[in-house]
This record gives sequence, C-alpha cells and structure tokens, in this order.
Amino acid sequence: MAINGHVENWDKEVDVIVVGYGAAGGISAITAHDAGAKVLLIEKMPHPGGISILSGGGVAFAHDAEGAFQYLKRTCNGTTPDDILRKMAEEMVGMLDWVTELAKVSGTEPTKTETRGHGTYPFPGTHEIDSIKLKDFPAYSEFPWAKGLRGGARLFKVVYDNVKARKIEVLLSTPAKELITSPDGEVIGLIAEHDGKPMQIKTVKGLILACGGYENDDAMKLQYFEAQPVYPIYLGNTGDGIKMAQKAGAGLWHMWHFHGGYGFKFPELPFAIRHVWAGPRNENRKMIWIAVDKFGKRFMDEYPPAPQDTGTRPLEFYDADIQDYPRIPCYLIFDEEGRELGPIGIPIVNDERYDASWSEDNLAEINKGWIKKGNSLEDIAAQIDVNPRVLKSTVDRWNELCQKGQDEDHKRPPKTMMPIKNPPFYVVEAWPIVNNTQGGPEHDVKQRVLDPMKRPIPRLYVAGEISSIYGHLYLEAGNITECFVAGKIAGQNAAQETPWS
Repeated sequence: MAINGHVENWDKEVDVIVVGYGAAGGISAITAHDAGAKVLLIEKMPHPGGISILSGGGVAFAHDAEGAFQYLKRTCNGTTPDDILRKMAEEMVGMLDWVTELAKVSGTEPTKTETRGHGTYPFPGTHEIDSIKLKDFPAYSEFPWAKGLRGGARLFKVVYDNVKARKIEVLLSTPAKELITSPDGEVIGLIAEHDGKPMQIKTVKGLILACGGYENDDAMKLQYFEAQPVYPIYLGNTGDGIKMAQKAGAGLWHMWHFHGGYGFKFPELPFAIRHVWAGPRNENRKMIWIAVDKFGKRFMDEYPPAPQDTGTRPLEFYDADIQDYPRIPCYLIFDEEGRELGPIGIPIVNDERYDASWSEDNLAEINKGWIKKGNSLEDIAAQIDVNPRVLKSTVDRWNELCQKGQDEDHKRPPKTMMPIKNPPFYVVEAWPIVNNTQGGPEHDVKQRVLDPMKRPIPRLYVAGEISSIYGHLYLEAGNITECFVAGKIAGQNAAQETPWS
C-alpha cells in the first residue's frame, strides 16, 4: 500500500488517469490520447455515461468570443476569474466545428434547426450564443439502462464511440478511493477498487478528476445548500472526487450553487422527478398549475426564464417568524383541463433497477396517490392541510389574472397562463430538486486544481461538473459545453506534463 507517497509495487502504470466516464471524462481521455498520452479511464458505476447521458444533449457555441465572454462574466457575477471565462468563450467559438468532427465517428452531425439564438438570460452578449443538438440516430439501444432525455444519449454515444475508436482502456465498476501524492505534494497515482481488491495505479504525467458533483451526498448538501431537503434526479454522484481533491490540499469554490428547479419526490423512488416544463422557458406553452405555500398562498412565477436553474430559489425562502421554510414542500394546483393536456413529470434516471415512466394522462400517478384528487378546492385544501378560504381566494385571484391576461402578482408570461376552474381538481407536492451541483475544487485556466492560496497542486486536473465555472447563474447547455471545453484543456495539459520517474 501507499505510505506517504511511497509505493513498493504499482499494479498499473499509465501516462494519464481520468476518473469518471461521463462526457467530461470521455473528452478528457480523448484529448489526452490525441496528445500522445497512454490513458486509463475509470468509472465507479457499472455503466458509463454519468449524468451527461441523461441531459438534453445541447452544446452551446459562440459566434463571437468577446460577446460570449461578456455574457459569461455577467452570468458568473464575479465568482470566476476573467481569464478562465475568456478561455471558455474562445473555445466556444470553435465548439460547433469540433462537435461536428467528433460526430463523424458515429455517422451523425449537428442540426442547425436546434439553435436557440441566444443565451439563457438577457445579458450583454446573449445573442452571440447559440446551442446545437445532434441529428437523431440509433444511439439508445447501446445504453438501455439510461432512461433520460434522448439528446443526452445521442451526445454521449458520440463521446463513447470516439473513446472506443481510439482503443482507450476503460475500467468500469472501479471506484477511485484515494489520491497518492509524493512527499512534496505531487499527485503521482491513485488507489482504486477493482474486482473487490485495491489497485494502485501510477500516473507518470497527470490525473484528471471528472467524476461529477455531490448531489447524492446528504452531509455535503447539509453543509452547502441553503434549504433542505433538496432531492437529486441522478443517483451516482456522491462527491468522491471533491473529497479526494480536498485531502490532496484543494481549495473549493461555488459550493452553494446547483442547477435545479422544483419537482416531485415520492417514497417509492430514491430519486426526484422533473416536471415537463423544465429547460428554457417557452413563453407560448401553457403551464397547467400554480404553486402555493403551506399557507395556501401563491408566491412565485412558476415558469421563470430558466426553470431548471432559478426555479428552485423561491422555495428556499426562510421565514424567521416560524423558523421554517414555508415553501418546502410547496403544492402545485391544477384542474381537469390541465390534467388532460399531457404528463406533468419526466423521470430521468441512469439505473436499470428502477422503472422510469410517467403516464401520458397522469391517471396512473393519480391512482398511485402521487397526485391527489378532489371534487372541490375545499377537498384539495383538506388534503394538504391549508385553510380552504385562503386556497380558494388564491385560485380565484389567479383566475381573475387569467381573465385579464396579465400576471400582475408575479409576472408569469401571459401565454403560459391558464385558469383553474374545471373540477375535479388536483394537487401534487413539489420540492427543490438538484440536477447537478456546480461547486468543487477551484481550478486555473489550464484546469489545474488550486490550493487555498491559489497555487496549482502538481499533476492534478479537473473537468466538468466537479469544478464548474458557474458560481451564480447557469447557461443552458452550459455544463455539457463545459465538459467539452474543460475536458479538452485538461486532457491536453495533463498529457504535456513532464513525466516523473
């Protein structure tokens, strides 16, 4: 075993170790390999893909680097150094061409019809940013365990095919346990577990942590999240890489920030379920519900510009008078006309042990008791233990606003509004949910992990969700884009390190 960096017998030796086989790890491995390194890619789960395979599969690109930089700077609001944001913006300019080249291995290409024409928020530079998805192709049969958004499977298939084409060695069901450092703090290897036994792997050039965030570590969420509880949609990420980096001396950044909105959590499932209005807001699409707090009062624009980014924040309000969070859970109220419009939930899970489905008419979920039904608003109020007069007043006010065609109370877009007046009525609990965290080890422009004094930890790199640049707001498709950008930078720089003997 490793003692103070001294290892008598290494089980394996490579140039670069990449920990985590999602998009960031795959891209890191690809670029390190293309830079001439012998690469080992390890993943703790039995399947590759991480949370990337469950994503929408969008990749953001920029028409102009300066405009993209201005947008990213406003989005990060001073939480990330300018040189890192400039590098991100510069790499985004060439992103479309690079994704196009990678996609050739899988026989597909981006489709221009998916471009959005702007960033998520109306900040300076927003119109210099677009996003793209891949054309549909048979990607899903390769990953039967991944029950998410089809775009994520397509994009990960391209990463997966490029890893396979390069014959990069991959070890699945191989969790990383501890970084091995030299007496002077260089990262020189890794202890992993493979086939139930410890494996000591030497890296003669560098090690890249690309193993995601901490959305499934309850202790870390208690430490860093403002409100509790916050439920994850993905079961794999438990902060392992963050903890290993900390032990090696890493400083942290952006730990409070996560990408998520509000959704559903039921006792039968260990993961949360997103509502179907997640993603960039469509101001022409009706949203069937209003959200009320524990007192039966409406408190938010239920359909904000980025429901899966800032959608959770109104729920985090702490009421000092009651010493509690009156909006956790909150309650989504809708009527029969809303129920008939289509499913309200979309399960996204990367685990074959669980059925991930939601009925088209929501009736199966009503029969399960997930969605509660009442013939009147008074029935609904009794089921969620709120004052029936308050709830009726709230719904009456909402219907009045729908009649006016303007949400004078919370500024929800007019075309998304629909009245709630056709019985039976329905209610479902809603909770803060986390898609992915943004915080982790701080890094520099070369993706080198920094200690609390901003000094690089030798030979240690990060890429992707584990150490995101986003410390304030999120760019839609931004984490996937960051997987590509940061993975490229980390892979190239790790491969260029001078070998140690």
